[in-house]
Formats: sequence, C-alpha cells, structure tokens
Amino acid sequence: MAFLLLALNFKTPSLYKADLNFMLNDDEGSALGGLGSILGQFGFGGGSSDSNLDKIIELSRARLISEKVLFTKKSLHNDSDYLANHMIQSLEKSSRWSEGGLLSRFSKDSLKLDGFRFTSDDLSSFGIKENKALKRLHIILVGKERQGGLFQSDFSETSGIMNFSVTSPDPRLSISFVNQLYDNLSDFYLNNSNSKQKKDFVLVESKYDSIKTSLESTMFSIAKFEDENRGLVTKKDAYRLKKLKAEELKLGIMLGEVEKQYQVAQLTMQRTSEYIQVIDRPLLPLKPVNKGRLYYFLLGGFLGGLIGIAYHAMRKSYHDIMLDR
Repeated sequence: MAFLLLALNFKTPSLYKADLNFMLNDDEGSALGGLGSILGQFGFGGGSSDSNLDKIIELSRARLISEKVLFTKKSLHNDSDYLANHMIQSLEKSSRWSEGGLLSRFSKDSLKLDGFRFTSDDLSSFGIKENKALKRLHIILVGKERQGGLFQSDFSETSGIMNFSVTSPDPRLSISFVNQLYDNLSDFYLNNSNSKQKKDFVLVESKYDSIKTSLESTMFSIAKFEDENRGLVTKKDAYRLKKLKAEELKLGIMLGEVEKQYQVAQLTMQRTSEYIQVIDRPLLPLKPVNKGRLYYFLLGGFLGGLIGIAYHAMRKSYHDIMLDR
C-alpha cells in the first residue's frame, strides 16, 4: 500500500505559495480634517473603500495586468527570460502545459504548444499560436470562473488588508511573479487615479483663474468709475455702480467656494501617490503547501498496516468459528 500511494503521487511536484499583503490608505478623511468632507461634496473623493478593494480584485485578474507581468524579464536560476517562459517551463515539469493528453502526441495540430516559448513581447505582432499560448497562460493563472488558478486575490472585510498569492512548483518563480503583479497593478491603479485627479485639478484651476480674473476686472472697473466721477454721479451712474458692486460680491463668494475646491484638489493629488501601501512581501525559503512523497509513503504504510491487522483479525475469527464446530 505504501509503495502504491507513493507510485500514484510520485510525479506530483511540491508546490510553493508566495503571499503578498498590502492595504489602501483610506484614512484621508481624518488626515484632511475639515476639508475631508468637502471631497465628496465636490466630487474629488476616491469612492468607498469597499468599492476600491473590489476594483483592485477585478483588475488583478484582468489579462491587461497579467500580460504586463508575463512579459517582464526576470533572471531565475541564472536564466534571464520572460516570466511567461519561466512559467511555461515550470508547468511543463508538472505536466500542466501539454494539451489533450496522450492522443495529442499523434495529432498534426500546428497549434500544439509543446515546447513553445515566446520570443517577443510585441503583442500586436502575435499570431494565432502566440495568442493561444497567452490565453492558456492567463486561464491557468486566474482559473476557470476564478477557480483553481495559480493566482488568487482576496481582502479582509474587517481590516481591509488585501492578499495576493501565486502558487507554483518553483518558489523563486512564485515570489517573482506575485511581486511583479503587485508592482504592475499598483502602477496601473495609481496612474489611472492620478489621471482623474489631474483632470479634476486642471478643471478647478481653470475655473479658479477665470473667476479671479473676472473679479479683478470688476474691482478695477469700480475703482476707475469712482476715480472718474469723484462722488458726483447721476442716478444712471449710481445704478451702474450698484451693479458693479453686486457683481463684485457675487464673484467674491464664487471665488471663495472655488478656492475650497482648489485646495481639496491639491491635497487629493498629493495623497494619491501614497494611496497603496505594501505590508509584507514574500521571502525565501517557502514551505511546500502540498503533501510530499514521504507523507504518501507513510500514509500508505499506515493504511497498509491497518488493512493487514484487520485481515488477520477476521481470519483468526473465521478460524476460531470453524474450530468450534
């Protein structure tokens, strides 16, 4: 029994899981003090914390992100190559890369991926075979319907701490892949967040400058009017002056409100650069997460012993019954 279980699981490789934890810096409300409440009022808030966490989870599984990771060159075991090729090599060793089982070896399919390696990172020039390999890698990574993939992502609803993990037969590959995935996702998320904040800032800045220019023009018109008339005004001139002062008052109020928006936009841009913060990165050595060959050998020995004891007990009972007759 021990040798049977060992033989059945002999080709099962050890798997190593690399975990990376990080968090979103969602305490900007308390950090901004009284201006924090103005963020939502003027549309500069980053959204709710849960919605941002869900967004990161969805982005982490997108092919757009995995493509950037797969075609990053890394040196593993003195071999510098795309992470995609390192991953394919690892999958080949665990027999997870070949398709169609034994029958596929006798087929004449020109799109077979046995021995395939990427030679370029220019996705626009990929043919059907390269696209097939890329799609297969992505499915192996994220799983079918998000189940059974080498990559997993999740977050704690209580603490908001997020976790990325990659499991593979190569501990160095697991660590390199999960680190690169986090770095690429973080850059993508922050660049898109910055893009929105920059657009908001430019819009508010333009509005602020426009109102400020109009206010200065109105104040200049009032000063010029008073200089020219020296207190001697007709009713028509007085009406004009009243209109100018009303316009000055209105523009002053508008400028005060827009100035709040302007300050909030500046503070929001400053805080965006530190929005995502890594907590723990994985370190070597990693322990295998699955059972090794020794485990199955000992388990087989234990089960074999139990079966042997049960067999001898039943045989003895049968022998005693036959003697009593």
